[in-house]
Amino acid sequence: MAVVSYPRAVAKAALQAALGGAWIAAGELSPAKRRLARLGAVSAATAIVWAAAPKESGQSGEIVLADRPFAVTDPPPAGEHDGPDVEFDKRKAIVAAGVVGLSVAAMIGRRRLEKRWLTRLTGSGHPHPTRALAVRMAAVEFAGHLALQLAEGRRRK
Repeated sequence: MAVVSYPRAVAKAALQAALGGAWIAAGELSPAKRRLARLGAVSAATAIVWAAAPKESGQSGEIVLADRPFAVTDPPPAGEHDGPDVEFDKRKAIVAAGVVGLSVAAMIGRRRLEKRWLTRLTGSGHPHPTRALAVRMAAVEFAGHLALQLAEGRRRK
C-alpha cells in the first residue's frame, strides 16, 4: 500500500466527519425522513469513496489454477497437508485485545460525550440542539480520524 498523503488523510477525515455529522443531525427528523437522510448520506459517501479509489488496470479476468489442479472429489496429492501449521502468538493476541478494548472505550466515550453535550444544549435552551451536537461531534470525529490517518501513514513508512 502507498503512504497516505496529508491531503488524502484530511479528505478521508473530513468525509468521515461529514458522514457522522449528517447521521447525528438526521436524529431530529421524523423516522421516514431520518432513514432517507441517513441512506442518502451513506450512499453519497460510498459513491465518493468509489469514485476516488484508484482503478486497477492489471486485472485480466482470467481464472488462475494451481500448478497441479485436482478434482474436488479426488483426495489431495500426496505429501501436501490441508493447511499451514499455525502457532499461537501471544503478542498478537494481546495487541488484538488491546485494539478491541480501545475501540469499545472510544465508542463508550463518544456516546457519553454526545449525551452530555445534548443535555447541556437542551438545558440551555438551544433552538436546534441536535444540529449543534452534530457540528460538535463532526469536529471531534474529524480530529480523531485525522490523527488515526496520520498515525497510519507514519506506521507504513
